[in-house]
Amino acid sequence: MGPRPRVNHALLCAAAALVLLSACRGSDERRAPTGAPSAAPAPRPDQLAPGELAEGTVDAFGLKLPRAMTVTAQFPDAFFARGSLRAEDVATYVKERVVAERVESAPPKTIFHGATAKSAPAPARVLGIEVLKRDDHTEIVVRDVTRPPAKDGLTEEERWRELGLTPQGQPLDPTKLE
Repeated sequence: MGPRPRVNHALLCAAAALVLLSACRGSDERRAPTGAPSAAPAPRPDQLAPGELAEGTVDAFGLKLPRAMTVTAQFPDAFFARGSLRAEDVATYVKERVVAERVESAPPKTIFHGATAKSAPAPARVLGIEVLKRDDHTEIVVRDVTRPPAKDGLTEEERWRELGLTPQGQPLDPTKLE
């Protein structure tokens, strides 16, 4: 018997690993289902999911209104807007952007009581928000219901007088009812 040839074990192991790797890749491709139904692809980061509304530029007391809504009236304490959107989608949009003390929901409307916008700077305004379903559109009403701070140094009687009332809650001047 002659001398045994020297075997490079490291080279042999590397070659075997390459053969196994290519075999595994090929078998994965062959096992992939062809024509099997696939789940709906997730939306790209720059696309909205079904029913999701894009944020607009109109700021109603810290709450950005949905982009597809148009302001129909604006007052110092209220915004009124409308759009051809589903009321459920608008209510979900609002729910994601506010913290509310209470939410009432019924088929034609959703009301957010004592809401504050999550993105509003402190101190946040207290809002009353209504999402109303109409025949061919949806309306949103955002009201600033923040109470003004009480004046310091007033007696209880002076506070009532500031409101135009007696301490018993009666109007000071019954001819000037608001």
